[in-house]
Amino acid sequence: IKRLCSDFPKVKFLVTLLSRENQHEICVLTQKFRNLHLYGCWWYCNNPSIIKEITQIRFELLGTAFTAQHSDARVLDQLIYKWDHSRRIIGDVLVEEYEKLVDVGWSVSKDEIDRDVWHILGGEFENFIGLNK
Repeated sequence: IKRLCSDFPKVKFLVTLLSRENQHEICVLTQKFRNLHLYGCWWYCNNPSIIKEITQIRFELLGTAFTAQHSDARVLDQLIYKWDHSRRIIGDVLVEEYEKLVDVGWSVSKDEIDRDVWHILGGEFENFIGLNK
């Protein structure tokens, strides 16, 4: 991925990885390359503990510069199931991140929360593809 992003800087790459072991590296690459956007969790990573771990590391390294979830569902039932538990986990991770800010004296506003949720649930992808210029 690093070589693709480097060799083709005008091409935009959307990436999600299956392996837990590669999550840190892909976050670092996403920081380095403006033509790389990190999104979602593969269906095979659709376990609550893995979704939480992946979402936490992305927040820690990327802030809101990623898309928290996407759909690779082939049937509607899969989409409903995946989104139902993913949004709870993503919400829990957001709460933990805001609690860290409050603990160091930051007063988190509703507007900031709305902004962050917008970014991680599609807004950052829209920015990436140039819809919000």
